Amino acid sequence: MGYEFDWGVLIEYKGLLIQGLITTVKLSILGILFSFLIGSIVGIGRASKNFWLSLFASYYVESFRNIPLIVQMFFIYFTFTLSQIFPFLNSWGEFLHIQDVDAFFSALLALILYTGAYIGEVVKAGINSIPKGQFEAAQSLGMNRFQVMWYIIYPQAIRIIIPPLTSQFLNLIKNSSLAMTIGVAELTFATQQIDAETFRGFEAATAVTILYIFLTLTTSFFMNLIEIKFSKGVKNA
Repeated sequence: MGYEFDWGVLIEYKGLLIQGLITTVKLSILGILFSFLIGSIVGIGRASKNFWLSLFASYYVESFRNIPLIVQMFFIYFTFTLSQIFPFLNSWGEFLHIQDVDAFFSALLALILYTGAYIGEVVKAGINSIPKGQFEAAQSLGMNRFQVMWYIIYPQAIRIIIPPLTSQFLNLIKNSSLAMTIGVAELTFATQQIDAETFRGFEAATAVTILYIFLTLTTSFFMNLIEIKFSKGVKNA
């Protein structure tokens, strides 16, 4: 006997799907912004000639890249109560309309630390791809190391690393599905809820798959626009 589809369940539970989508978008946007910030700092540290800064950045990368993301989420969530350690997260939670502040920010922190480690390596590779002669030329003009990195090296590196950076952002969006394991009501959590209440897991999974495709394609589209803008800037220079 064949399976009888009932797509009407998606209309009935559209509120749950929309809420899950909104939560996933919040995790993704915040995760992308902060992991890029952390990754940039770590990447610059990895490429630095300062031994201790480079060593610290290397330990960070190797530590967080080699611990499964789900383990990091569990460790942060079950070991720390983030809302008590950082009280301002409660205000952020109210502003973002987060129901479970500790679960949401535990998942977000794990995503940031994990993805930041990978972005750090991407940024390091971009910096190392810039000819060293540019660094020396800038220093000969009287610029200090920070000015050379900020105004000369880093902007060029960003243009180069946009494609691999896009891949890391897409991975973060997909990895946000692991947040359901600590009770964050994102898209995958919504799928499980619908399946548990209606036994229509296939329909729910299909809808969520389409939504994830929408999110990743939208992210790729915007990153392609940024890459095109940077490319035009280089040609016009």
